[in-house]
Amino acid sequence: MSADRLVRLVLVIGFWGLVITLYVWWRVRERRKARDGAIKRRAIIERLLRPDWAFYERHLRRPAPAALRGLFADRELVMACGLSYEKFGGISTFNPLDEHSLQDAVGGIDFDIVPFACSACGDSIYLRPGAAETDTVYITYHDEPKTKVFASSVAEMVIKLRNENRA
Repeated sequence: MSADRLVRLVLVIGFWGLVITLYVWWRVRERRKARDGAIKRRAIIERLLRPDWAFYERHLRRPAPAALRGLFADRELVMACGLSYEKFGGISTFNPLDEHSLQDAVGGIDFDIVPFACSACGDSIYLRPGAAETDTVYITYHDEPKTKVFASSVAEMVIKLRNENRA
């Protein structure tokens, strides 16, 4: 075998070795990302299914509405994604009721809110804190400085969600 053919053979073997190495590295990385994503999702679900009512009520500055407690007790509804809701486009997800979720949700809103869900566009759906406040549910849009009434009460919102999203 000539030296020229030997160099070509080494280059071909080296090239395919590199391709296989990169492929294996990519597959391992993708599996790790999927596993990490599943772990994070399980952690969020765990937080979602175990609301920190003491924390939430402390920030709400009043007892949590019974309808909100009932909503978070309904595992199937609170874990659902992409729920329809009239003209507002729906609810993308419900937020875990804890400190971490509150810190994530209030970014960009310059007044006090106590969120419990996100719209399909990522806008916070919330109650206003205060002992004199009602259980009116609000939404504030991220792309325009508008706040609208999402539902006249949490109870009304839950009834509409259940009616509009029956399986």
